[in-house]
Amino acid sequence: MRVERRVPRQQAKDPQWIGVDPLRRFQDWRADWVARCPADPAAVVLATVGPDGRPTARYVDLARVDTGFVFFTSYRSRKATDLAVSPYAELCFGWLETSRQVRVNGPVERLDPLASDEYYSRLPRPMQLLAWSTDQRSVLDEPLTDRIVATERRFAGQEIPRPTQWGGLRLLPEQIEFWQGGPAGAPERLRYQRTGDGWAGERIAP
Repeated sequence: MRVERRVPRQQAKDPQWIGVDPLRRFQDWRADWVARCPADPAAVVLATVGPDGRPTARYVDLARVDTGFVFFTSYRSRKATDLAVSPYAELCFGWLETSRQVRVNGPVERLDPLASDEYYSRLPRPMQLLAWSTDQRSVLDEPLTDRIVATERRFAGQEIPRPTQWGGLRLLPEQIEFWQGGPAGAPERLRYQRTGDGWAGERIAP
């Protein structure tokens, strides 16, 4: 991947900045954080905007990073219905233990059904049952455990297929911003903008 560089001359010798692919930088930062704080390495805040123009935010589990940032949910959930109306979102990774934050924004697309099938097939059975038993939004008129038990009986002795209302979403990054704490209260903030098949980077005031 081509990386365009817009770096002031006085910063030209900065090895942490020159020619770094932001997706590679993200993976390096994430690996460093997971090594130090492995409690919940997949958690990230996802912000969407609903039909009423009001933002909502919640934690989701990041499944992987490929051409974008992939997560899975019920397509009947608030996040998915928001994205059906306004298909743009932002992810915020708050790695406070390492004095780092990463923000990623861009359009969101649905994964191919076969890709969702493949991921679902590798989930533990309790997670598969949960996907069938809740849409993450409706008001419960019975304990959720009752729904899970009923679903287990329905699929007793057989594999559980992926429910059509559950699957993957991929945020395709148009902008990635890195914030790094620094000495004497002087943090560093780097912003990358997608430009065709590459990225243009710049330092911005924290």
